[in-house]
Amino acid sequence: MQRAPRRSERFLTLYRKLEGLLEKRYTGRKMSSGSVVMEYLHDADSAPCRTELDMCREIRNLLTHNTDGAGEPVVEPSEAVVETLCAIVDYVQRPRLAVDYGTPGEKILFAHPNDSALDMMRHMMRVGYSHVPVRDRTGLVGVFSAASLMRYIGDAGFDRLHDTLKIGELKNALDFDDERSEKYEFFDKNATLTTVREAFEKRRERNSRLAVAFITEDGARHSEVLAMLTSWDVLRDDQ
Repeated sequence: MQRAPRRSERFLTLYRKLEGLLEKRYTGRKMSSGSVVMEYLHDADSAPCRTELDMCREIRNLLTHNTDGAGEPVVEPSEAVVETLCAIVDYVQRPRLAVDYGTPGEKILFAHPNDSALDMMRHMMRVGYSHVPVRDRTGLVGVFSAASLMRYIGDAGFDRLHDTLKIGELKNALDFDDERSEKYEFFDKNATLTTVREAFEKRRERNSRLAVAFITEDGARHSEVLAMLTSWDVLRDDQ
């Protein structure tokens, strides 16, 4: 009769599986740490399991580098620890992707440079939108918001406001690269919710508020928008 694997054996098997997953994750990437697990511990995505993983890393080192006189491991992980490591492996295998938590591309309200700024403002107030991405045939060219309108007024003066004002006339105030503008960041389709959340939190700490995160296929500005996230999408208590 074949004996059941000891907890230490199950633990090490799971740990090797974790290392294999992380090796695939970091293939082709220059790592700052000597091991893939340490690299992951410094990665924003490990935040939900970082403490538990660091504990498992220390247990793994004890199991592999320390034995008694009979060659047996000096520690035996508890069943709860094995289950914890199993949950970490499952998390690494199936991370929560940011694209699944934002407004999908097909449901995003987009504006065009030829749209009436006044009509768009009225519509945004009616449906409760604070930011509307503006795109033309080349892709995204900016974001229309109360802040962009105020920048336009600051540059052009109130006398330039009129009923026929087109969104395209606010071009400079919509520019992503304007230092005075709200901040926007682009992430590729594999960006995790944790990575995007950290971007919002860091911006908030620096008093440089990240207004919107866009998810595109490759993280490029002019690629198709797959999802749009605001701080409410990523900083909710239920995430």
